[in-house]
This record gives sequence, structure tokens and C-alpha cells, in this order.
Amino acid sequence: MRWSEPLGGILLCLVLLGCQPQMEPSAEAPPVTPPPGFPPVPVPPDNPITAERRELGRRLFYDPAVLSPNGTIACASCHQQARAFSDALALSAGIHGRKHWRSTLPLFNVAYAPALLWDGSIASIEEDVLVTLRAALTLGWRDTAEFAQRLRESPSYRAAFRRAFGQEPSALLAARAIATFVRTIFSGASAYDRFRQGDSSALTPAQQRGMRIFFRVGCAECHPPPLFTDYQYHATGMLAHYWEAGRASVTGNPGDYARFRTPTLRNVALTAPYLHDGSVGSLRELLRRYNAGGYPLPNKDARIRPLGLSEPELQDLEAFLQSLTDSLLLRNPDYAAP
Repeated sequence: MRWSEPLGGILLCLVLLGCQPQMEPSAEAPPVTPPPGFPPVPVPPDNPITAERRELGRRLFYDPAVLSPNGTIACASCHQQARAFSDALALSAGIHGRKHWRSTLPLFNVAYAPALLWDGSIASIEEDVLVTLRAALTLGWRDTAEFAQRLRESPSYRAAFRRAFGQEPSALLAARAIATFVRTIFSGASAYDRFRQGDSSALTPAQQRGMRIFFRVGCAECHPPPLFTDYQYHATGMLAHYWEAGRASVTGNPGDYARFRTPTLRNVALTAPYLHDGSVGSLRELLRRYNAGGYPLPNKDARIRPLGLSEPELQDLEAFLQSLTDSLLLRNPDYAAP
């Protein structure tokens, strides 16, 4: 899910769809249990988590027949469980194969994000779903009323919406259901996590050396455990030239030019290619750019500097990053297509 509509489109979408009354949960909300060591899960008061909403959201997430006008793509087309809910494309592709100008960010642990997308232009998961439904580069519904009508034509969906919300299907309620499912996708069962929980054999000697390098050279300042992101916006200078403004397009502040949100390093070995434009093809190449200190940039974060790591040290650092892969996430049936 990603943004490609102007602000006016966002506001229109929210005005048209946000006037519906607030819903009461259809059943007592089940406990939301994050991985060990994670913070409590933030849940918006107007969209409490229930089993019915989560299951409806999971069904919608994987259903191209209703999510796109031509029945060809769904949320799962760009957010694939086998790729840690990302894809393998430099620039993600929406309806009719239309290319987006940014790469796909993974969707696990998104419940903790204070804002979404590379530039933080979306305030909530619910809003992101609504915008994605309408965006010409993603799902491509010109009129979300037509989307709601398609849902209402399905007896099984009508019954599912009544169980989850006590109402007939609408775009707003579909967004809330999908957001509920996404909010419960967690990743926190990697080899690194087992090591931190006392299993001294969970990391290889190379991964342990890489972990020490990771903390010694300051990677954790922007990628702190347990989420391995600070959710802030940094100009890293990993590109020789930046063709879009990044965070500055949201704030209007020239000092935010080329600042993009810190992506999580969890499952980073599965989410290539890298950077907001997908222009770096391998993890080793990205590490070498950081090791060299990046390219000059007027507002580059001062922490991005030459690290002076040797090639064996880079190998160990990459080995540690590979230890952040969560194989449970990739095979968890609770996250798979129903």
C-alpha cells in the first residue's frame, strides 16, 4: 500500500468516507500479543481489534477479485509473505502494470509506525488503505462507491461485514478491516532474538562479530532494537543525486530535502533492492556505500561518515543483518491467504 494521489484526493476520500458513524466492536477484542521485548501495540480507539475484523481484513488483503477494478491485483501483490511482506521490484507495480516511483516498504510491525511511507505523508494504516484504493498507480478505483457495490454484491462478504461491524460493506469499513489485519503482523522471532533471549548458539561466530560491529560503528543510532528503526527521516547521501524531495514534499521545509524514513532492518536480507527508489541491488553494495560515507549532500546526517571497515568486517556485518530474518513470519499461517 502506498501513496500516489495529491493531497486533494486524500482529503476528498476522507470527506466522502469519513462521515459514517463510529462502530462498536462486534465481539470482545482478542489480546494483541507482540513479540517478547516489543512495546505494547498501539490500537486506534475507533478501530479496536476483533477476530472478525482481522479475518475479514486478511481475506480482503489477498483478494484481487474485489480489491481492483479489473480483478488482477490485491494488497498481497506488492506485500508478499515470502518476501517479508515486500516485493522484489525496484519500483512497485500497480494496476495495469503501472510503475510507482518508489520501492515497496514491508508491512510487518507497521502498528508501531507513527506515520507511513518513505516520506511520512500518511498518518494511519486506515488512511493508507483508502488512498491506495483510489490511487491511479495502485488499485485504481476512481469511485470507491463502485468498490463498495462490488463488496455488497457478494453474499459472503456482506455476511462477513455484518459479523465484523454490524453494517453493510463500505470502503471505510474495508479499510478498517485490512488495517486490523496489517496491525497484527509481527516480526520478532529471528536468530538475533533467540540470542538475546539466552540462546548463545543462535548466532554464528561471524554473526556475533557483525553484531558487535553494528553497535560499535553506530548503526543502532538510527536502527535501534527491537524494531531496528527510529521512524525518523534522514538524509543519508546514499545516492549521488536525489530526484525527489522526500520529507520536504510533506513539510515544505528545504532542510528536509532528500530525507526519507529509516526502514527497518528486520528481514533486510529479503527486501532487496534497497533505498526509496530501489536503486541498490544488494545488501553488500549498500553496506559498501555506508562504509564509504555516502555522497556529499548539504543536509546529510552527520552520523553518515566513512567507517573504515575491512572487507572481512563487512562480511561479518552482513552476516549479522542476515540473522534478523524471521523464518516464522514467512510461514506463519495466521498471515497467509485464507
